[in-house]
Parts: sequence; C-alpha cells; structure tokens
Amino acid sequence: MKNQYFGDVRDLFKYDLIQQILEEINSLQGFTFIPMLTENDLKGGDGNKRDFDRAKKNSRPGTNNKELMKFLLKYKIDKDKRDFTEIEKYFKSSGLKVSIYEDQCNEYFNNGIRDEYFKNISANLLHKSLVFVDPDNGLQIKKGTKKHLLYRDVKYLYDHMDEDSILMIYQHFPRARVKYPEYLPEGRSKKLKEKAGNLPTYISGKEIIFFLLTKNNELKSQLKRIINKYKRHYPNFFRHSF
Repeated sequence: MKNQYFGDVRDLFKYDLIQQILEEINSLQGFTFIPMLTENDLKGGDGNKRDFDRAKKNSRPGTNNKELMKFLLKYKIDKDKRDFTEIEKYFKSSGLKVSIYEDQCNEYFNNGIRDEYFKNISANLLHKSLVFVDPDNGLQIKKGTKKHLLYRDVKYLYDHMDEDSILMIYQHFPRARVKYPEYLPEGRSKKLKEKAGNLPTYISGKEIIFFLLTKNNELKSQLKRIINKYKRHYPNFFRHSF
C-alpha cells in the first residue's frame, strides 16, 4: 500500500466492507490494521481514481456510505495530506475501535524486516479482532517482493490469532491472472486452505479481492451472510464482477 492512493474509490470498498463487518459481528472488539506501507511512486499514477460521482453512477461498493464518501473526499485535492493513518479518525467517529500496527524501527515495509515485522505484532492485536493486512499488490506470486504478503506470513498470523478473530487480506487482481489461473480467487483460496488449513470466504470486485479466514465456523457463517447482503446493496456492480 502507498499513501498516495489513500482515499481513492477502491478505499470506499475497503473501508465500507470493514465497517459493515465490525457493525454486524458483535463479538469483534475492534479492527487491527496491519499495513505493508511502501514508498510513493515518483512516476506514473498518483492515486487519481477519485471520481466519486462516476463511482456512484456505476454503483461501486461503498458509495452508499455517505459519511465515508464525505470523509475520503477531503483527500482528493491536497495530495500532501494523504496519510492512511487518517482513517483512524473515521472509525473512531463511527464509534469503532481501531488499532494501527506500527513498526517503530522502519517507516516502510521491505523484505529485510519481514519476519521481525510480523513477529512483533502483540497478541492483544490478534484477539477478538478483524485483522486486516494491506500489502501493495496482494498475496505472493512466483517471486514475492515487499509488495506481496507471503503465504508463510498468512500462516503465522492465522496460527497466532484467536478463535474469535478474522484475518482479512487485500488482493489486487494481478496482470498475469490470464496466464496463471492459480492467481484467480479459486486458485488463491485453494492455496490459502493448503497453508492455513481452512478455506477462506472472499468477495471480489473488478479490481480487488478480499479474502477472509476464520477458525470459527459460526464466524464464517456470519461472514457469508454479511457478504451476500453486501452484494445485494450493489447489485449492478457485483453482477458484472468475477
């Protein structure tokens, strides 16, 4: 993830879905945000997917959430103020507890700190929490980089979270998905089951997928109900999604 993309239309989907899960599963005591922050791109895209009017017209997920739309719109013009930690203000204003994990020694995530980074996450952040991991691109490909969450990272978090937590993973649709079907949701799900021992629930849009892993069958059933309900809120969008 990069600060320059904070507040774009994809964040509407991300944070609205997280909010829906937190509001509907009473046993969750909060939202643990585990960022994998990387440096901004100096060239190329700078986070310009911010046409919220068009997003609303196209029924993109999250556009029914007027308060979230209003909050994220503040970051459309002033690029220098784009900081993902600002989302804490939104969740607190909605009465929801959020804990953003910080590695005190490193501002940006890189492969050199990977194992230490995840092992330093305290146990209380993995207790009765929606644990959201936000890598730059998503799960590892054949050559995992700082932009990818490795399957061994997933296993570590899954093994250390408690029975009442949910592990949620951001995944951008990879460009190589046509050549490598294992990068599609079904392929990723099979790999996650192989590594974590449980088949995830997932919801996919046209650009991103969220995988959700639990140890608790009742939580998994609740998640499925929430996701099916969420899709009904945006039928035109999800009808044409993968």
